[in-house]
Amino acid sequence: MKKLPSCILYSRDEDLIGRLLRISSSITGIQPIEAQSDLEQCFSQFGDTLLLADLRAPNCLEVLSEIKANWPLSVIVILGVDRSDPMLTAEWLDPFATIGLEPDRREFQALLKQATECFALRKRSQLLENELTKLQAQKIEPAPQLRTLFSAPLQNFSKAQKNFDNLDLLFDSVVEGLVATARVSRAGIFIKPDPETHYTFQSGMRCLQATEKLSVPGNSPFVRWMEMNTHLVSRQTLENIPDPEERAMLKQMLDSLGAEIIIPLYATGGIKGWIFIGQRSTGIPFDVPDLEDLTGLADHISTTLEKAMQYEETALQKALAETLLHSIPFGIVACDEHATIRWFNNTAREILQTEDETIIGQRAETLGSQVADVLRRALERPEAETREWADPRTKRTLSGETRCLMDRGACVGAVIMLHDITGAKLLQEKEDQLERATFWTDLAASMSHEIRNPLVAIKTFSQLLPERYEDPDFRADFSDQVVAEVDKLNQIIEKINDFAHLPEPVFQTMDIRKPIENAVTHIQMDLDHENLKIHLSADDSALQITGDASLMEECVYHLLKNAAENLDNKEGSRINVTVKGRDPKNGRAKVFITVTDNGGGIDPSVRDKLFSPFSTIQARGFGLGLPIAKRAVVDHNGQLDIETSSGGTSVTITIPALSSAEK
Repeated sequence: MKKLPSCILYSRDEDLIGRLLRISSSITGIQPIEAQSDLEQCFSQFGDTLLLADLRAPNCLEVLSEIKANWPLSVIVILGVDRSDPMLTAEWLDPFATIGLEPDRREFQALLKQATECFALRKRSQLLENELTKLQAQKIEPAPQLRTLFSAPLQNFSKAQKNFDNLDLLFDSVVEGLVATARVSRAGIFIKPDPETHYTFQSGMRCLQATEKLSVPGNSPFVRWMEMNTHLVSRQTLENIPDPEERAMLKQMLDSLGAEIIIPLYATGGIKGWIFIGQRSTGIPFDVPDLEDLTGLADHISTTLEKAMQYEETALQKALAETLLHSIPFGIVACDEHATIRWFNNTAREILQTEDETIIGQRAETLGSQVADVLRRALERPEAETREWADPRTKRTLSGETRCLMDRGACVGAVIMLHDITGAKLLQEKEDQLERATFWTDLAASMSHEIRNPLVAIKTFSQLLPERYEDPDFRADFSDQVVAEVDKLNQIIEKINDFAHLPEPVFQTMDIRKPIENAVTHIQMDLDHENLKIHLSADDSALQITGDASLMEECVYHLLKNAAENLDNKEGSRINVTVKGRDPKNGRAKVFITVTDNGGGIDPSVRDKLFSPFSTIQARGFGLGLPIAKRAVVDHNGQLDIETSSGGTSVTITIPALSSAEK
């Protein structure tokens, strides 16, 4: 985009252009021009300016001579080879300064700053001279009264307005309607599409080529003037502006646009842009009623553009929302309060294997009885509901979660989120089969290990019985040993039966510290390890829970037993049991029970199977302790976490507690 030039560099040397742009970036903005025709058009459109001229550019001396004659306020700095013939010839043109083709950075910056200040002084001097001339004028001739030819602008313009849903076409339509309504030779529109961008040319008829490339920053003096004054700019009314510098700035903008009138457009609380128009096709100047009509027309255009931009923003947000909803990996079906389908995404169409053209506007039953049932249930109750079913048409297993859509306390519709869980179900079934197979394999291995020892003992005594039957001591040992081994077999059966038929929990309000203290006492009596120290500490906050005391005691007992067996009565063995509560102002109160040992950690081979039944590294035992402990935690709506390392193992139980208000 082309900005209003503050300094022009006439050169074709890319290296020189790049170097001067870098050097001058902190002083002023330089616009490079390579073609002679572009330079002449730039001066014709924008008038006097600061010019850096490379003598090697095409016809540079001739161009400088014309600029000197036609634009005397311009400040010219010539670049060339020192003491060369072109440089000596250029000095006759009396430039502001001459400088070599490889100028020193600081010298060039100082020179450019002086040239900029000189140009500003020349412009101000011209303004003062013009003011003095006006003050010295003795006679002011009244402006001739012209007949108004600008009739019914809003009616004519409304006929030309169209393409409301397309901004580019709307801009073209606005310009066409403006030209037809105002009967002008030229019209155009500048708009700032986004807050961070410049005002740029959007559409126009018979506009100058340079105008179409023009870009005006949002902080330019012209924009600031429009924001402060909020009225149109006309060549005929420029004399009413008291500040000569403001008049010169506005005149330059009119010249750069080739316009007679500039009218600001207000939208979204600020200057959104402006429209400009040239002279009338008949050559008759605009009079005051015409300017009033144009102001009303601009207000109408502003309102139209603001609505169009809001429409475009809404359409963009809608498109983004629909794109997002269509791309999410689960299906969405929405209905109104009468269970009529209003929208669903591509995933839902794939899951239900239907087409939206035949579904939108139909009753929910079109998608199947299950979908219709859950949607109608959602319309009747605001609670969320999740259901799984097998679709008889697609032979898929589906899961649907429904929500009632509320507006100001009233139900306006419902939405269901669909998941195709056919693959997940098959995978889960395979995992369950594998888990069951693993379960029975582990059970068989563990039982064979545990049962083999008693059977071997019984078999051995039975084989020796015929030979040593007459020995009374042998018969007594045989009787005692067989009874003991049979008791072991009964214990194995009882363990399996207890695990398979755990008692139903009986919940009541209790202090969590009591079952934990009982578990510590129980484990100390059972193990009686002389090197093991068990330390229990508990605070007094939020320790009341609703639970089963026997289940919690058994849970902690198994955790302590597991930790003690891993320590194996080594010297310095220690288990710490801590009980802490947390009763926040917002959120549910909780109790944290932590069992920590200083052993060598859990063997990596069993870390993934800690809670699997019959998984153990002990020489004896079924490995049912941790599974029983975890089941107790789950029954209390809690969570069990394990952290292990070479420095020891920490098991934390988190369960809901009674808050201070509930006690």
